[in-house]
Amino acid sequence: MRKSEVRGQRSEGLSRVARRCTLVAALGLSLPPAAWGQKWVNPNFDAHRLDYRDLGYPDVSAIEADDTPITALLSAKDGMVYGATSGKSASHLFLYDRAINKVRPLGRIGDAKGVHHALVQEADGTLLIGGGLSMLAPVKLTQKFPGGFRAIEEQLWKDVAAPYAGYEGGHLYRYSPSTGDAGARLPDEACPLEDLGVPVKGNTVYALALEAGARKLYGISYPDARLFIWDLEKNKAVADLPLLERKVYSGPERHWRSVPRALHVDCARANLRGADAAGDSLSAVSVKTGQARVYTSGEDGRVVYYDAALKTLVRTDMQLPGEYYEAWNYHGYPVLEAWQEAPDGSLYGATSDGYLFRLTPERDRLVNLGKPRLSRRVRGMTQGPDNRLYLLCGEFEEPCKLFSYGLDGVEGFRDWGSLTVDRSPYYAKRAYQFDAITTGIDGTLFMGESDRRACLYLFIPGAQPFPGGFNPRNPR
Repeated sequence: MRKSEVRGQRSEGLSRVARRCTLVAALGLSLPPAAWGQKWVNPNFDAHRLDYRDLGYPDVSAIEADDTPITALLSAKDGMVYGATSGKSASHLFLYDRAINKVRPLGRIGDAKGVHHALVQEADGTLLIGGGLSMLAPVKLTQKFPGGFRAIEEQLWKDVAAPYAGYEGGHLYRYSPSTGDAGARLPDEACPLEDLGVPVKGNTVYALALEAGARKLYGISYPDARLFIWDLEKNKAVADLPLLERKVYSGPERHWRSVPRALHVDCARANLRGADAAGDSLSAVSVKTGQARVYTSGEDGRVVYYDAALKTLVRTDMQLPGEYYEAWNYHGYPVLEAWQEAPDGSLYGATSDGYLFRLTPERDRLVNLGKPRLSRRVRGMTQGPDNRLYLLCGEFEEPCKLFSYGLDGVEGFRDWGSLTVDRSPYYAKRAYQFDAITTGIDGTLFMGESDRRACLYLFIPGAQPFPGGFNPRNPR
């Protein structure tokens, strides 16, 4: 066969392939969306409003995959978003800079392996960080042990406390963004920090809150469940109180002792009540310090507060909504997961059983608002710019979902679906675990993924859910 004939046959064959491709494309466009073969599951809203950022430049400054789970986030006054991780070998501080649209690692946090809900900012912009062991680290549970009365609870406590045997305790650190933010750091470099000391020996710092006027840090420790107060002027602990006497394992994580995970410093409300009692105006007393009430949860799921004026822990009659089982020789109750104060003065709380509730501005009545999901836990909560609370819901090692609750009293809960990003062919990622959320200066929600090789997720409120609730491109 001549070369010219071969070339002619090849040309004709290519033309047939081209015609077939054109026909397939035309048929594809005429098919209904369900037949397009979309296998990726996208969220149930405008997908372009969700994205993520890696924690540094891959293979250069990126935090090691095992040390990336994000367990604390803070939106700073200057627009920066700071975060801290919990890992196998180290905890790292990082920032998201909206001017460059990137995350920059800031270095290892002392000898900490974890920072859990323990990141706050002082009035001058400096950050205060509470460190310790990683709460995400697996706990080895003993399988065989002697039976007996409360044998399981006693063995659980031995297993939970075992990693803290001989442990010095988590440190408090001070970080200055004015000097520390200059330049990114490599994964093995230390973050420039001032070590303030150990507030509770043999314990991790589990939660932090700041009373800025009095320059006092309030914290909860784990696993001993101590409420401590750290005076930043004196740079020492000035109080260490038992928050819980009874050791409870109410779950859903059976390898965690049930200890509240959030604190709220309520200065204005305390001052308002003091003004009412004394017949003074709020403006006359609002500058006073040392009158704060610091809210969390305590025994039997009760709302408790530390009264700074009386220097005592007060147990209220208000009980967290959740699952309570009345049975002989059993004690179990939910604990507080998160607080969020609303513009009208109401204080919203979320529990380990997955419920949302509201304390009235007077803090004298608790209203149970229900739960958005069948499973337990609210992993994080923040207020968006659209008059909604946003909640990350889901149990440990179960896919988290994003829900909102309308503060208008009309909308109620809304399910925003799974948190997945599809920018293929460039990048795509499905996220399952989250343990932190905060609202940026422009209203963007920043969510901290807490799996291995974690990323910082960004959600821009204002998205419109699809008619009928589901994304029409998702497989059904």
